[in-house]
Amino acid sequence: MIGRHAWRLAASVVLSLAVASPAAGQVLIRKRVREVPRTGAWEVSAGAVWLAGFDLEDRTAALTRNSTTDTSPFEQFTTTSRLAAATGVQGRLAYYVTRSVAIEAGARYAKPTLAVRITGDAEQAADVTAEEKVSHYVFDGSVVVHLPQLSFASGRAVPFFALGAGYVRELHEGDELVETGTEYHGGAGLKVLSAPGARRSGLRVDVGISSREGGLDLPDRRSTQTFAAVSLLYLF
Repeated sequence: MIGRHAWRLAASVVLSLAVASPAAGQVLIRKRVREVPRTGAWEVSAGAVWLAGFDLEDRTAALTRNSTTDTSPFEQFTTTSRLAAATGVQGRLAYYVTRSVAIEAGARYAKPTLAVRITGDAEQAADVTAEEKVSHYVFDGSVVVHLPQLSFASGRAVPFFALGAGYVRELHEGDELVETGTEYHGGAGLKVLSAPGARRSGLRVDVGISSREGGLDLPDRRSTQTFAAVSLLYLF
């Protein structure tokens, strides 16, 4: 009788261990997989960017009159300038301070056309428009705040917004003249990530506004430029 009870007890223990083993294995697997984004994660992205065109400051070429009675400047001609819309490339590297907040550094490059129209020539010359290609660089830093509470598509699509500042460097055609300036930007967008895992790829779309001073424009005047970008990203 005692032997029969012993066999039943042993069989129960073996059956319990067999049932519990898969569950224990699953717990261990979950512990090994590090979900991202997470504190300490990195994100790299690269893609295309579109920059809207905008008008630059109108300028008047003036000479000093050779007169003792009329001291007003002699206006020789007036220029009206516009930097055309352009597409370019950009790359960004981000570090997650928390699961929701990241700091990132970025760079972008485009080659827009600068059109300068000369009018009102004092010698009655015909109006003329001169164009040149400009090499446009921006190096910036941003704080990116993700909004997981607004995520959708099973949490894979996460909205975000970003604020930052940067350094503008623009070179005239032939790289003979360099113009520099500063810019401040703000934007919002969406990151769509692949299935959960220790590493995740995805797509990043963002739009924003950049307020810039200097560069091709006058150093004491601010210009506003909108932008949009689509990038592939990788979290690790």
